[in-house]
Amino acid sequence: MESQLVSGFFYEDTGRDITEHDLDIVSDLWTIDGREVYRGSRDPQYTHANVYWLYSEDLDRVGLSEHSKADQADFRVLWFRDTDFGTYLQEDGWERGEDIWSSLPRPVFDRFVNEGWTTPKAFLEQCLYGPMRVVTPSMLRSMPKVFVCKTCSRRSLSPQVWCPSTEEPLDFPTTEKVFFIDDDMIVYRPPPTSRVWDLIQPQKPSPSGGSQEPEQEQAPQQELTPPPEAETPPRTQEQPAPQ
Repeated sequence: MESQLVSGFFYEDTGRDITEHDLDIVSDLWTIDGREVYRGSRDPQYTHANVYWLYSEDLDRVGLSEHSKADQADFRVLWFRDTDFGTYLQEDGWERGEDIWSSLPRPVFDRFVNEGWTTPKAFLEQCLYGPMRVVTPSMLRSMPKVFVCKTCSRRSLSPQVWCPSTEEPLDFPTTEKVFFIDDDMIVYRPPPTSRVWDLIQPQKPSPSGGSQEPEQEQAPQQELTPPPEAETPPRTQEQPAPQ
């Protein structure tokens, strides 16, 4: 979650367990944003603001309140949502779908598994020659760069020592082919008014709502396959095979 008081500061700890410094704290019941919660003590690890974790009646963490150090009355509240995307963006309405593998034809699925392209980064790297893109919650904070070889035009998410390359930002050619996934490769559909589109690119999603969960009947339009051989630059003798 990004702080709403201090731009560029991110809260990494979004677990639901009670924090150690709140274990022996006796708290009154507070009503914040229409929700009844218990507020813990100030978390000493944060110095950018006075931060207090908020808890449900079952003592599960449900959010935090951050107060300006100059004025305690100036505060913001951040809530945990049902999805990592919703929590990061502070948005409701993100819908969880199936894993992305369920949309792949069997031969393509087998190839990805056999080649070990089973993580979001490895999956995305195979999409760099076409319009498909996958985005994880962590990528919203820091988008990967694309390294393009000046000699053979090979595209990669990491610099290759055998290729003189230029660095380019990751592009998103078609919003309908952007898939939001977590580290387990589960697909999530954003709400129509999500600000996620403003984070990944300046253009807006289509009237249909932008990225959609892949569906079997739409496979020709949303087929997630590695770049065709014809589009893959040939390797030279100095270039080892991709690992």
